[in-house]
Amino acid sequence: MLTSSTGPSCRRCEGDVDAAEFWSIGDYATVGELWGAPGRDLAAAVEPDGLDIVDLATGTGVTALAMAERGARSVVGVDVTSPLLEEAARRAARLGLSIDWVEADMTAVPLPDRSADLVVSTFGLIFAPDPLAAIDECRRLTRPGGRIIFTSWARTGLFGRLRTALAPYFPHAPEPWHERAEDIRSVVGQDARVTERSFTMSIASPESFVSQLEQQSAPFVLGAQALGDRWTDARSALVDVVAGAAEQFDGAYGAEVGYLVTTITVAEQRSETTGLRVL
Repeated sequence: MLTSSTGPSCRRCEGDVDAAEFWSIGDYATVGELWGAPGRDLAAAVEPDGLDIVDLATGTGVTALAMAERGARSVVGVDVTSPLLEEAARRAARLGLSIDWVEADMTAVPLPDRSADLVVSTFGLIFAPDPLAAIDECRRLTRPGGRIIFTSWARTGLFGRLRTALAPYFPHAPEPWHERAEDIRSVVGQDARVTERSFTMSIASPESFVSQLEQQSAPFVLGAQALGDRWTDARSALVDVVAGAAEQFDGAYGAEVGYLVTTITVAEQRSETTGLRVL
């Protein structure tokens, strides 16, 4: 089922491009598959059998689908971009999975309080223009004792190094809050548990991977457009970063990609008069 919210889904993501328009640029349905492994790994790690789950910034539904396949009681995938949700719904239909797809901003989800045992976001919450508002919405949606789990690129991982390579070309871009554990805790709370993980991303070659990014991944598509003639030098720097991280095998390449997994446990409330847990 695909539904839409009339809430504030047009928050600014990049300049004058709103979030829905931003993520419609390029072909995320294709390029996003390159880093789909963490969503599937997360589903395996959390053991979602019997849980109610909300997946924020679900994109094409990689994580939501994996949660449903592993026996979640209910799964809701939320995203601001209609074409990505339509692709997610097609994938769910092919797999025979029942998932609710909701078109909404991640800071204004049209679901009741305490809707989920687990709220997740794989490389999605990190793009929220107001991360505190996004975390507050996660807390609103999560039942006492439940968890919020999101992934982000590590500063020392491949995507962190790609961003660092581009930083001199975008001197006014803010430093990300989600690449280091201490920075994450400063935003979401000191009780957050941050662990580092990695996966091997298969690519045809460093050159072809950068070509795919500049054609299909919205941040890189717009970055190339913004730099104009300077993109040639920036692109060369990106190829060098990928070449330094990738190893060749059987005519293809594998690049280890480091990322962070942040877990927040939502506290159980206690009655002010009795001190007993309120469930």
